Amino acid sequence: MHLYKSIKNFLFDQDYFIDIWGSNVHIFNFIDILTLNDQNVSLQLEKFKLDILGSEFRVLKLTKNEILIQGNIKEMRFTE
Repeated sequence: MHLYKSIKNFLFDQDYFIDIWGSNVHIFNFIDILTLNDQNVSLQLEKFKLDILGSEFRVLKLTKNEILIQGNIKEMRFTE
């Protein structure tokens, strides 16, 4: 169990992290949801805004600062 705690502490000790695999995007430590619909998700993070463009988006998990989105991802943009 020690290895699990070490990995978890390493990952969650970051300002943010974004994981992409298959048709899923996982974002941890966002500040606010600016846009959320089936073609566009915009999230405000501490130092930038993240725009995810595509189609058929749906939220699989949502907590205060964590979101898991599934859909057809066509483009991601980082803006200040």
